[in-house]
Amino acid sequence: MEALATSSTSQSLWIFGYGSLIWNPGFTFSTSRKAYAIGWARRMYQGNTYHRGDEKLPGRVATLIEETNSYTNGVVFRVDGKSAIATAVKYLEQRECDNGYAFRMVPVQIRSAAHRRPTVVMALTCVADQQNELYLGPDDLIKMAREIVTAKGCAGPNCEYVLNLAENLRKLFPNDEDDHLFQLEHHVRIAKVRA
Repeated sequence: MEALATSSTSQSLWIFGYGSLIWNPGFTFSTSRKAYAIGWARRMYQGNTYHRGDEKLPGRVATLIEETNSYTNGVVFRVDGKSAIATAVKYLEQRECDNGYAFRMVPVQIRSAAHRRPTVVMALTCVADQQNELYLGPDDLIKMAREIVTAKGCAGPNCEYVLNLAENLRKLFPNDEDDHLFQLEHHVRIAKVRA
């Protein structure tokens, strides 16, 4: 794997989180920074039948879609040392890859007050594309919100995932917009009241 080949020489690996990894990475890291994956859009298109849903009613969780003029904000984590890298990658394989995602290396911009120009690093992330069996794809946001309010998995209600994601992104990136997520969040809140 390219990520591990890179890490074996440098002894460090950047991991980009754009969904629940933001507030619950689940692995040990040396440092974290706010970051942007340029050319990618976050969409709630991936189905989940374990953490946020079940076989009867899959939940909807975030994935990245390549989109030229878009960006996705999130958090990039640096993991240092062969053992920590191996442990983090194994953990992500179980948490993400076993649920329809695949590893991808993507360029990520890290903004820093100390530097005028952003630093670009290659980071490992997990992307669920249309070829995986759990992929749900786009749908009407109101319909998606109703599904999300009803779905529940071993990690909790699907609506909790969507609301946590929106809340954490607003705290970290108060000036950024994510139309897809924030509109879906609005519809989820309405659907929760009506449920």
